[in-house]
Amino acid sequence: MTKKVARSGRPALAWLWVALWTTVVLWAGGETASAANTSRFIGRFLHWLLPDASPQTLAHLHLLIRKGAHVGEYGLLALLTLGGLRASFRASLPRLAAGALAWVALVAACDEARQAFVHARTGTPWDVALDTAGGLLALALAIAYTRGMRAGPSLAAGG
Repeated sequence: MTKKVARSGRPALAWLWVALWTTVVLWAGGETASAANTSRFIGRFLHWLLPDASPQTLAHLHLLIRKGAHVGEYGLLALLTLGGLRASFRASLPRLAAGALAWVALVAACDEARQAFVHARTGTPWDVALDTAGGLLALALAIAYTRGMRAGPSLAAGG
């Protein structure tokens, strides 16, 4: 059973960061950060960086950057949520990570459902899966890092 314990003394600050980043993520899911709008600066930058690239190549790179942003923004949301949970509850790291992943999946599902009603966006379950995978990746790396730190320098040195 999870017991509520303020471990770091700053759970309110940790949850403020979660709330702020959740707001940023949901804002980015709106029309302002649609493909049409981001192509104005990402597309121009890619064209400047790769002037001989075909329009199809630039479009593929733009898509990769946008999907990479999904992974990054939801990965950060997962880590911030994990921090809020760690500051507020005493439980095993995998259990807290599961709670953080649940939050990531909920935010992703809500964002994609909303995008189904935004003119310049399309809500898709594939993006929910990608967003959740980004959160899972970040949490897996955090758990691996934490376990490596607990194991001490002999593990980090390879022996």
